[in-house]
Amino acid sequence: MSMSSVTMIGRLTADPEQKIPASGNPYTRMRVAWNNKKDTPGYIDVTLFGRTGEIAAQYLKKGSQFCLSGSQLEWREYEKDDEKRVAYSLVGGNLTLLGNKDDVAGETAPKPVVGDDDVPF
Repeated sequence: MSMSSVTMIGRLTADPEQKIPASGNPYTRMRVAWNNKKDTPGYIDVTLFGRTGEIAAQYLKKGSQFCLSGSQLEWREYEKDDEKRVAYSLVGGNLTLLGNKDDVAGETAPKPVVGDDDVPF
């Protein structure tokens, strides 16, 4: 048995994109950016299911900062312009909204905290 756990803080590169497939189980996709120790950006694609995804779609927008922990980290390799690249994605669990880059101290909305009870697996 193997297990992974990831916790990260980052900002959205674009507004979250909520989808409702024919099965009726909504999910939200978004791309997160963060700076590493060398102050260069890193990116990861995130998928949130159920109520967690609904809250992300409702409260987050481009530039919003949040903390996310998840247990399903995936990666894939692909080629672009004859160069091998790697892309990472995370299926989220716990989400904590931290605010966005335009927030002013004391003027932020309440930040709901969502657990991974709604993840369908």
